[in-house]
Amino acid sequence: MTSAWPTGLIEVADSVFAYVQAGGGLCVSNAGFIVGTEGCIVIDALFAPSMTRAFREEIARVTDKPARLLINTHHHVDHTLGNALFPEAQIISHANARKEQQRVGTGVFDLLRPRIPELVAEAEGIQPRLPDVTFEGELTVHLGGRSIRLLHLGRAHTIGDALVLLPEERLLFAGDLVFDQVTPLAFEGHIGGWLEVCDKVAALEVDTIVPGHGPTGDKSGLREMRDYLQSVRDQARAAFEAGRSEEEAAQNIDLGRYASWAEPERLPLNVGRLYQEFRGEI
Repeated sequence: MTSAWPTGLIEVADSVFAYVQAGGGLCVSNAGFIVGTEGCIVIDALFAPSMTRAFREEIARVTDKPARLLINTHHHVDHTLGNALFPEAQIISHANARKEQQRVGTGVFDLLRPRIPELVAEAEGIQPRLPDVTFEGELTVHLGGRSIRLLHLGRAHTIGDALVLLPEERLLFAGDLVFDQVTPLAFEGHIGGWLEVCDKVAALEVDTIVPGHGPTGDKSGLREMRDYLQSVRDQARAAFEAGRSEEEAAQNIDLGRYASWAEPERLPLNVGRLYQEFRGEI
């Protein structure tokens, strides 16, 4: 599948920017930043150093204000390894996201190397940097006259997902709670919980959503991803109750229109996680 969106900067509200990477595949995530009068808030830091440097160049093209705060939407390395390239910024995340960053470190590189060897080779020299501040539940950050709400709505893509909500702008940086035109990945998630969180996100008063992977959009992208998760969960549940193996379940799931999304090969990982859920292991 060829992505229909280019890598680049999009002004999604006044002085608020999404940095979207083309394709949205493995370790190719989105980020963003908010410019204030005395500094800016950055949302996620990307993976390989070349990605983060390109992102920083785009920030510098817009503003000479320093990055005061860096928000990690969750712990995965494609959103956090670039933390080290924002030495001037204080980093904040959900408490669980910090714990998971500390637990995982760069151990996931062994899993990523066969799929994206060049990006992993580039990233291997980076020393992970953990968040300095954590929150639970909800936290409001103020940047000049603008309020930014950080929300944790429950376990979903991970146990430490943080939404970044700008209520006045009706704008949401969703991190990997939302994938748009890219197959969602639940290898450390809980799809039942994710569906519940999707419903909570749908109830928020937002018009624009910046997903963790894929193009910027609105709630239609959220609904499409939720429908994917629900369809896969329903079909996997029927296979589980019929006594079929994970492999049999994955082979017989009909992806329908979602088969054209990027990374469709994630299906067996999602089914495996669902079987853990059905067995009560997670």
